[in-house]
Order: sequence, then C-alpha cells, then structure tokens
Amino acid sequence: MICVTTGRSEPAHDVGLAYALAAELGAVYLRRRCRTNRRLIADAGLDGLVVCGDDGVVWHDPQGGTFRFHPNMAVTRVRSRRRADPPDPLVRAARLEPGDRVLDGTLGLGADAIVASDAVGPAGVVVGLEASPVVAALVRWGLATWEHRCSPAMRRIRVVQGDHREHLLERSWLARAGWDVILFDPMFSEPVAGSSGIAGLRALACDEPVSAETIGLARALVSKAVVLKTRRGDPHVVALGPDWWTGGRGRVVYAGFGPAGAPGGGDDGLG
Repeated sequence: MICVTTGRSEPAHDVGLAYALAAELGAVYLRRRCRTNRRLIADAGLDGLVVCGDDGVVWHDPQGGTFRFHPNMAVTRVRSRRRADPPDPLVRAARLEPGDRVLDGTLGLGADAIVASDAVGPAGVVVGLEASPVVAALVRWGLATWEHRCSPAMRRIRVVQGDHREHLLERSWLARAGWDVILFDPMFSEPVAGSSGIAGLRALACDEPVSAETIGLARALVSKAVVLKTRRGDPHVVALGPDWWTGGRGRVVYAGFGPAGAPGGGDDGLG
C-alpha cells in the first residue's frame, strides 16, 4: 500500500497537493501527526510513502531509499545544445528539428524529453510515457513546477502514465499521433558512473530491455527515427541491427533505426 502525506507542520497548500497526488495514485492520504517517515511507514505497513513538504515531493521506501524529480544533466545538455558546443548526441541521432513530434517511451526523470522539447520548440510536441505511477506523478509535478531557464521546455512535455509495450501493441492514440521520432532510454543493468541523480529511480523503474518487437512496432509509427540509448557495444542492442550509431560522452551511445521500410542511415563506427 502507498500513502501520501505532508511535512510535519501540515500547511494547507501541502495538504491540497497531497490529496491531489493521492487521488492520482489511487493512494490514501495519511495525516502526519508529527510522526517521522519511518514511523509512518512502519505503523501503516506501507510499501512506500510520498511526502509533500518544504523540499518538494519525495518518495520514501521502507529501506530508507528516496526518489524525487530533478532535471539531472538536462540543464547542462540544453545549455550545450544551444551553444552547439558540442551538439547533443540525442538531437543528432534523432535528427530533431523545430516542429517535430516526439514520443519518449521510457520517460524516467525526463532528461531526454527535456532536451528534445527544447530542440523541437513551441511548435513541436513531446509526450513522455512512464510505466511507474509514482515516477509519472512526481515527474509530472516536477516538470510543472521546476524553475529554471529550461522551464518552458519542461512545461511543454505531456506525461502519460503507462507501459510503452502495451501502448505500442494497442496502437490507438499512438498510431494517430503522427510521430516523427520515438525515444527509448531503458535502465542500464549497471549504473553509469556519475549518474547518482537516478539512484532513487532504479527501485521504481522498469528494468526490462527494449525488445526487437518494440523496435519494430515503433518503426512503423515514425517518419524519421526510433532512437535507443544504450551502452557502447551492448550485445543486446547490437543484435537489434541499428541503422546508425551516434556517440555520446563516455560509454553512452545512441542506436538509430529508420522508419519501417526505409534504407539504413549510415554508421559512424561507434557500434
């Protein structure tokens, strides 16, 4: 069971937010009554607790782990992209242009979606699918409230809670949307060094790799590209047969797949 509560002082604005998040998550609102997070979780036998307080909205699990929204490296990447120093590898891999319609099938903290939203601009569309209800709720709140020069790009992202595998098989609204690009950034089996910002996400996120079936379904829906973020030389992704590879910093690369029936788009040798 999941519950939502406030900070110890229980201010009215936090109570209102807590009730709204509880309704979104199908969870129960729990009065704080000056109890610690650990005590609340133990008293109610909770699987997790969402706290709306002075430091934002934070997920707490029984083991002491936490998760909260943070744009992570998106801010640095947007700044670099605007200066073209260096060009962002995701933007290059997806051939993103102003006005493009982009679906991020594995939203997570939304870093790639933020970069994509900045790249496609106000005329474009970015929708993020997130399988975890908790992650979807906290990231939706974060994108709507985080104050930064990147805020306009964050505000333009629409968050949809759901598993991309189910949506791609269903193909209802997805098929009608006219996507230019579909992105996937699944959880790596091993954390990337220096990515401590996503440590709290790992316990909540889906860790299954993107399958060949998923890539095939996505390719049938795009006009430009399906892009999969991965580790350099990942044998699972290599076996999927990308049409091109675009290098990122360190061990992270982007595998690109053209639309169904389109010829390959070249290879920069980074596979």
